[in-house]
Amino acid sequence: MTFVTKFNRRLPEGLVSKLEIGCGERKQKGFVGIDLRDCGQEIVWDVREGIPLPDGSVDEIISSHTIEHFSDDEVREVFKEIYRVLKNGGTTYHILPHVDDPRAYYFDHKTFWNEDRIVSMIGVPGLDGFIIKQNHSTTEKNLCGMKELEFELVKT
Repeated sequence: MTFVTKFNRRLPEGLVSKLEIGCGERKQKGFVGIDLRDCGQEIVWDVREGIPLPDGSVDEIISSHTIEHFSDDEVREVFKEIYRVLKNGGTTYHILPHVDDPRAYYFDHKTFWNEDRIVSMIGVPGLDGFIIKQNHSTTEKNLCGMKELEFELVKT
């Protein structure tokens, strides 16, 4: 069984221009969702195995409270895949718990994030074609007052 028949059950016609990684049950409107668990999204897939889309085919990739669940090695490989599938000039935007918030240390979180980590990530081979568009912490976008890190990268 091919990927297309097994996992892309509900893809819209044409290419995927907006992708949400780890969408769960709350997929953002206008995005194609990809998640390991089947929550009714278009693609059921573990992105640690790669992103099953063509090179340079996606304009925008987002995630919220997903990246912290990956190990350092998995983060590196997932971001290489993000870089691979993004078009030149495409953006990737992520929200995750900031290292200064105690909730960043939940049991199943494998990596811990702050602004300096994003800056250092750009120097990793395979990710050095990204530039940082934004990189800051906030407590404004969530209801529970959690300190979060928001960052956006652009593929050059």
